[in-house]
Amino acid sequence: MNDLKPHPGSAEYAEKQATRVRVFTPSGIVEGQYHHPPGVRLSDSLRNAATGERYMLLTAVTIRGVDGSAVADDISTANFILINTQHASAIIPLDEQ
Repeated sequence: MNDLKPHPGSAEYAEKQATRVRVFTPSGIVEGQYHHPPGVRLSDSLRNAATGERYMLLTAVTIRGVDGSAVADDISTANFILINTQHASAIIPLDEQ
């Protein structure tokens, strides 16, 4: 009667493609997996995210200082991070497409 299973077509289960990216911010350099719909170019996905979303979600993240040096051990990696799109000065795909 009360089926708690999400519908297979729900947004929670949308198919995604991950591209490893390097994001330059005033505070440091962040590398992680950026998830976007399959078949959509990374630049198109980022353009849509920048115009419609305030934050960019990255998973499997490593964080370094602006000069490339390691930051404090307890914050040098994270499972995920949100970056305000206004603070991303450059985004470089690291995966070969």
